Amino acid sequence: MTNKQQKQQSKKKQSSLAQPKVEPSFVEAIPRRWAYLIIFLLTFVYYGNTILNDYALDDAIVITQNDFTLKGIAGIPEIFKNELFTGFFKVKKDLVAGGRYRPLSMVTFAIEIELFGQNPHISHFINVLLFALLCLILYVVLSKLLLTKFPANMWQLHIPFLATLLYLAHPIHTEVVANIKGRDEIMSLLGSLLAFYFILRLLETRKVVYYFYAFLVYAGAMFSKEIAATFIVTIPLALWFFGDKKWSEILKTIVPLILAAVIYFIVRQQVVGAEGIKAAPELMNDSFLEMTKSQKYATIAYTMFLYIKLLFFPHPLTYDYYPYHIPIIEWHQIRAWGALILVVSLAIVALKLLPRKHILSYSLLFYAISLAPVSNILFPVGVFMNERFVFVASIGFSLASAYYMRQAILKWPTSKKLFLAVFVVIMLLYAIKTIDRNFDWKNDFTLFTTDVKVSVNGAKSNCSAGGKLIEEATKKGNEHLRNDYLKLAIKYLNHSLKIHPTYGDALLLLGNAYYEYNKNYDSTIWAYKRLLSLNPEHNLVYSNTELIFSAYDSVDYKIKVWEEYFQINPNRFEPNYNLGNLYGRYKNDLYRSKYYLLRAYQIKPNNISVNKDLGVVYGLLAKYDSSLIYLKKAVELDPKDAQTMVNIGVTYLNMQQPNDATKYFELAKKTDPNVNIPVVMNK
Repeated sequence: MTNKQQKQQSKKKQSSLAQPKVEPSFVEAIPRRWAYLIIFLLTFVYYGNTILNDYALDDAIVITQNDFTLKGIAGIPEIFKNELFTGFFKVKKDLVAGGRYRPLSMVTFAIEIELFGQNPHISHFINVLLFALLCLILYVVLSKLLLTKFPANMWQLHIPFLATLLYLAHPIHTEVVANIKGRDEIMSLLGSLLAFYFILRLLETRKVVYYFYAFLVYAGAMFSKEIAATFIVTIPLALWFFGDKKWSEILKTIVPLILAAVIYFIVRQQVVGAEGIKAAPELMNDSFLEMTKSQKYATIAYTMFLYIKLLFFPHPLTYDYYPYHIPIIEWHQIRAWGALILVVSLAIVALKLLPRKHILSYSLLFYAISLAPVSNILFPVGVFMNERFVFVASIGFSLASAYYMRQAILKWPTSKKLFLAVFVVIMLLYAIKTIDRNFDWKNDFTLFTTDVKVSVNGAKSNCSAGGKLIEEATKKGNEHLRNDYLKLAIKYLNHSLKIHPTYGDALLLLGNAYYEYNKNYDSTIWAYKRLLSLNPEHNLVYSNTELIFSAYDSVDYKIKVWEEYFQINPNRFEPNYNLGNLYGRYKNDLYRSKYYLLRAYQIKPNNISVNKDLGVVYGLLAKYDSSLIYLKKAVELDPKDAQTMVNIGVTYLNMQQPNDATKYFELAKKTDPNVNIPVVMNK
């Protein structure tokens, strides 16, 4: 017997000693092509009902109310040139720390708008299709990884298959797949896994072309979402864990990844700025704003526990993890220390098993590395936590779960059917939860009114539910639901303000709700004034006040309110103009009217109404020269305003200049044949 044959025989003996012999299970018997088909079809089983859903939540930011996306293909250059929120807010705004630059997923939305218009069903279908492709690539990558370490042990093929199924079915991923905006997460992970696949192919074939493929798809991943950067660490770590390559060779393989990441961050810096964006000092953009450092890190520790809890028991789920669905945690609370002990224990396990290159060690490290950028430990992300934040990290959980499930089968081969039954039950429970949760994402109204019952103490969920209830209550055809919806909206909005007393959105919506419910002007104005005290330049307060006053008869009440607004912001156009108009038109207090109108003119000198009103006031004060200045400017601004032309003619008559008066009367008649001309013209 040759040395080579002796070594092979020795390896076979070691293999047989290391593992008990078991009969091939159902999973072992599945040909690879059937595994692909099962993964693909199950994706549509679990997420197919999302295709019937409408737009929801953040879809407005990236699609339905984004100026760049709505331009279709023509908007793609602007998508690449601007920070993510710019197309929604129309200007660059400081909202979340660091800013957001994820153009590639938005490019796909722009293309869909170009081809299909605003069609959420097409977008949902594409999301499910991309997620199915992601799961297939995950299965391929895991298969290749584990085969490189255990080439003779065919049972290892179970781990990639079971891990992929667990990942595919886990309900915690509903936020990403069911929300169209979640495509940035899907594309980022898909591109990262494809890069991983091409690196594995590079190691297998030594073909340089795979360097280029890896660079291309990884660049796509980075330009979809920055979370892909974690794979610069987790890919080489996997090659070390599951292969026999030297570190020098491993590091060479990630050169295209580093190059793609560098290009992304250079472009990002040019768009967002060298210092990024500082978070606006608002609780909904910085959840830790009102906390001490001690409270902050105790709360972060608790959120780390919540992620693990949701991975093992994904219920209840919610889109709102803003303050204070997760309460402020103190270090003297047992849940803070319990969470910290759990996290530290898992870290110790990962490090202890590291020298043995144990699969659990890699799973834990992958989980920790993938979650780190969104953990609020390295930098703030604007919210305590989100289910989508573990979209990548949960691969580690799925891998470890599949490994120990298979280990249990190996340890107790006689209970193989029992473990397979347990797995099937888990998949069925996941299916029930996932499919049911997908229905919650049907549209904003369903999502907000469902999740507010979960995030009872979430200021955001209460505010969002209140806003949607107002919107639905005022829709034509919902008259029978109007009062019930408005009462519920007021309840939620008041609770939102109890949680976050300076929440501007909730104050505005509460004022709107009071007005719509029973025309309660006092309560409406109370909410609006409270909002103005926080933000004196809030445009919607002024426009809403003008709108509700258009159907209100009490001049004294209007003057009282506008004077209160004036005290809050004396340099705002609306209080000055409306006070000037009210005092002049209804109170005949021409001097007070002139005072406010001149202030309004200084703020907006090209406003047509203020020029017309000033012209009238000066005319009534018999200051005809001044009157003509403003009346003529009004006509310049609006050449079709026949009535103002008549007023100019009347002013000339008062100045004893009948020829000029006749000229403007004739111009007015030419502009509008129905305009009333003073009788004096006919004489």
